[in-house]
Amino acid sequence: MKSGFNLTAIGQYLSVLLCMLVLNGCVAFMPDRIHYVWDAEQAKESAVSVLPAPSASEDFVGLAFSGGGSRAALFAAAGAEALHEAGILEQVTHVSSVSGGSMASSYLLGSPPETCGQLAPENEASCEANYFARYKAAMRENYFLPMEVGQVLHPNRFLSPTRRITSLQEAFDNKYLGQKTFGDLPEDRALFINAASYDDGRRFVFSNFAIPVVENPTGHLQNRTLTARSFSLKECNAPTPDDFPLALAVAASAAFPPALGPVSIEVPPACNTTGTQYWHLGDGGILENTGVETLQEILLRQDMRGEGPARAIIFSFDAGKRESIEANLANRNLRLWTSDPGRVVSITNTRGDAYQSIVWAQREQDLDFPVKIVRIRYSDHVPSQWPESCSSRIQRNATLAEQLQAVPTRFNISDCDADLIEAAARLGVQRAVQGDPELGAWLRTW
Repeated sequence: MKSGFNLTAIGQYLSVLLCMLVLNGCVAFMPDRIHYVWDAEQAKESAVSVLPAPSASEDFVGLAFSGGGSRAALFAAAGAEALHEAGILEQVTHVSSVSGGSMASSYLLGSPPETCGQLAPENEASCEANYFARYKAAMRENYFLPMEVGQVLHPNRFLSPTRRITSLQEAFDNKYLGQKTFGDLPEDRALFINAASYDDGRRFVFSNFAIPVVENPTGHLQNRTLTARSFSLKECNAPTPDDFPLALAVAASAAFPPALGPVSIEVPPACNTTGTQYWHLGDGGILENTGVETLQEILLRQDMRGEGPARAIIFSFDAGKRESIEANLANRNLRLWTSDPGRVVSITNTRGDAYQSIVWAQREQDLDFPVKIVRIRYSDHVPSQWPESCSSRIQRNATLAEQLQAVPTRFNISDCDADLIEAAARLGVQRAVQGDPELGAWLRTW
């Protein structure tokens, strides 16, 4: 009897293994997934919304939300709430985001707080508080689990990175985006969701406004590799199509290789292209993880056209990891790298940040308007006390700074880590607003 039971168990195990092999084999021979087919001819014939040029009396107020999974998403959302309380969020004109930060930017512009409407003061405050509570709750959601469930429920996606991205897109739609597209975005604020082009190593920007191809570029914009790609082609200035899913743009921005993506877009012959093109897009953080560079490029473009603002300010919420060079050199454990592929982003951005600061320092002095960048890094603003949700962590003798630095880069976040990140964001905005006389003087003119 015991032997029969073993044979039955072995048979069941072999049956499951055979099914897995068959499914894997089917996926291996399935054609690549095309995530979106763009009707470029229609875009060429229709009127487009080119990035609006501010008047000389207007301000450019930008938000930059970095990559970093749910850690970055929540840091951005909590930072946006703190900016609202300081009277700054309502002045924002441009929002740029990468990877996890794109979760926060798509919520902020896809479901803006203005939906509260004109209410009595006490009801308006309650409505705004409820809005930001929903906003932060959406960023705390577990997006990893529904993505994995989507893989299991759709065998044709199993172990397929290009099809896995669809499961992540569906998770974003089901949790908070609700099938919204770029056509649902407001017309008075520009959104830039940054990805990376695997075809030529350039930033690829999804936006509700057209970013024209630079004609007669100068300075930093002379090098084609350093300028952003978008749906605008040489003979066709086009924004991201109105029917393009916001969730797909966010998923593309967060599609870290090799686990996710790339996202593939089919572009038919039009707009001075030769033959059908296929754009392959993935995680924007592997090129520039803060989102600041795209806003800087927009300012350079405006200055080049003589259409610069009166002044520009960018609030950068940076939740990206910064690895310790000394700690890396002292660590012999190779699994430190193989178990956390996200470290590649911190490596590439070490060089990227240095290059960007050098280029921007050279170009900024030539601008016809002042620019201020307020950088708020999550690890620089350690709360003074542990949240109640961290009671089990306190016993491990980790310091608050160590715990904050250890928050992982995932599509889910624990309550303890989330409470720490929210506190860091609020503290960062408070220090920026109260501790910078120049910024304080700026804000008093609004």
